[in-house]
Amino acid sequence: MLTKVNVKWREEAVSHFMTELIDYAGLFPPAALPLPKAISNFHAYIHESDSWMLGPFVIPASRLGELIPFKAQFNDQYPLRLSVILTKSEEIETEMEAIRLFLETYKTAGTIEAIEFPLPPQINSSFLENLEKRTGSYPIYCEMTGTNDQLLNTLETIHSINQKSLKRIGIKMRMGGIAANLFPSVKQAAFVIHECQKRELALKFTAGLHHPIRQYRTEVETRMHGFVNVFTASILAYSRSVNTATIQAILLDEDPTNFSFTTDSLSWRDFTVSSADIFKARSFFAASYGSCSFNEPQEELGELTIFHGEAVR
Repeated sequence: MLTKVNVKWREEAVSHFMTELIDYAGLFPPAALPLPKAISNFHAYIHESDSWMLGPFVIPASRLGELIPFKAQFNDQYPLRLSVILTKSEEIETEMEAIRLFLETYKTAGTIEAIEFPLPPQINSSFLENLEKRTGSYPIYCEMTGTNDQLLNTLETIHSINQKSLKRIGIKMRMGGIAANLFPSVKQAAFVIHECQKRELALKFTAGLHHPIRQYRTEVETRMHGFVNVFTASILAYSRSVNTATIQAILLDEDPTNFSFTTDSLSWRDFTVSSADIFKARSFFAASYGSCSFNEPQEELGELTIFHGEAVR
């Protein structure tokens, strides 16, 4: 039985599930660390045995210039990998220039893995086409807000643009925050996962996913979504085209024993996907999630008795 997450597991299924799953967002609440501390953490994480679970460091474009003093800590073998958040459409040219200057300074010691952009509730195709063109070849994930009708309009517009472009625009969904009203309902989360799957839109998540299984937390006085729930639901949506009701049921499940990893599969109740399915879904649909903690999610996952196999010590 697996009890710790301290090295890469032999089990292909859980390895595919966890590889580069957690983007480190230590600058953001509730941690809200000073940049030197967050960078120090990221530097330590990339040298740990669990570094294979780590995605890029998340940072607003407006703060890229603050990274110059830390260049000596990174190199081409252990680069500072970034996911950069652009802030406003009128600042895109300035912020893309900040990206160029970061890469010019860091050279092979730094990379840009993705760009994230918060969309207004109502957008049109010309806005998104312009955003796509102005962000170069970088993958882009758009964070959406608004009513279901507005979300559907945005998803359909992005789907239409993606069909005409070599570069695919993905979706970023906020799953929580520091207060109960920042957590989307299970119904809303399932709606976005299902609609993104229908349109083949890559999906990443942010905030509120510190814990593997859905649970009530006193610090926010609400139930927090579990990252195992969210990614199991997303993988099954992609691999098995499960309906919205099934996605909701997975997201609502607070019983960890309903989730099970074997060497080459992941199961939720009567639904099973192979390690190859997990790899494909993670590669093309369920990308990653941003968390201000890297250790907490993996440590809590390692404490669960949902693994059936032998860990590599």
